[in-house]
Amino acid sequence: MSDKHKRLKVLHVIPSVAACRGGPSKAVVEMVSSLRDIGIDAEIATTNDNGQDQLDAPLNDLIDYKGVPTRFFKRFSPPIKAIREFAYSPNFGHWLSNNINEYDVIHVHAIFSYCSSYAMRLARKKGVPYVVRPIGQLQQWSLEQSKSKKALYLNALEKANLVSAAAVHFTSESEQQEALARFRLQTVVVPLGINATDRAPLSKSQMLELWGVPAAEFTILYLSRLHEKKGLELLIQALAKIKTVDFRLLIAGDGASDYQSQLTHLSTQLSIEQRCHFLGHIDGDQKTAALQHSDLYALTSYSENFGISVLEAMASGLAPLISNQVALSKAIERHALGLVSTTDVSDIESKLRFAFTHIKELKLMGRNAQRYTAEHYAWPGIAKQLKELYQTIAKS
Repeated sequence: MSDKHKRLKVLHVIPSVAACRGGPSKAVVEMVSSLRDIGIDAEIATTNDNGQDQLDAPLNDLIDYKGVPTRFFKRFSPPIKAIREFAYSPNFGHWLSNNINEYDVIHVHAIFSYCSSYAMRLARKKGVPYVVRPIGQLQQWSLEQSKSKKALYLNALEKANLVSAAAVHFTSESEQQEALARFRLQTVVVPLGINATDRAPLSKSQMLELWGVPAAEFTILYLSRLHEKKGLELLIQALAKIKTVDFRLLIAGDGASDYQSQLTHLSTQLSIEQRCHFLGHIDGDQKTAALQHSDLYALTSYSENFGISVLEAMASGLAPLISNQVALSKAIERHALGLVSTTDVSDIESKLRFAFTHIKELKLMGRNAQRYTAEHYAWPGIAKQLKELYQTIAKS
């Protein structure tokens, strides 16, 4: 095969593909699958990270994981959380050092983690072009968390990795602009995609019965990690102010047990614990049913570089209520695809009251959102943009 028609080989590096890590892990699997559909020889290298635990996956060998070729390496798992979260994996480092030159492009997902940082540093040394997707970690809110430690890491290693990248891949213009205010980078904006879902096999009554949730006039779905960044306490506080509507808040997602305890305590303190239901992580038919049978999706985050779960809701015809700190908020507001609030509890309350009293308008927003995502966020089109990027930067 001539170089002109060579099938590009691209390695996607990410610290974890575990469901507990949220949207970035889900997106990389769908991204690689879509790239392979259009002729890119893409695969994933990652660790067996699964939060506090480890994924039960074969190590070191290329296997089929959710339909895409994936190589798992053992994560060093001491009881110290900070070290465990760094996802240190000597086996990954050894393998990549021996095999990096087999790839035309390295696409790195996340920063401030061993696999990501090592892959970029090694690619610089070996002259292999690489793209890095920071997954929101260059935004102000994220950089303010563990501020001194991140500043030290940036100055010692990560800034050089970012500046030397062939492209820093942002998923929204707002994420790009925040980063460019701090760093001089070669950047590209390519959003994430979404796959169309089939009709839910569970009815709404079956879904609620499965979770032991009583039926109500209005069902609100929160579907994301349980993390301080997500602003879930703002949503709970706003809902507590509304006494005249029979609602149920379905909280679907995993997170740190101490943070979930804080949320549970807050709902009890505000006397709405009977209307807040913590479902844990849901997937498959249950997730599809939740997206298709709820009346409103809510994500009042303090910072969100994209919001893949918002896109999932929209693709299911479910209107979202999101904060203006979610990158998708501008498109949602501009095209009337949902409701957008600030991170002020009173404003969130006001938007909730509108949703409760304007059901027809809410359903119209949901239908518009479904059409919009199909037109602008289908994976085949996104994959094509990434293929063109790879072809531009690939080593000859």
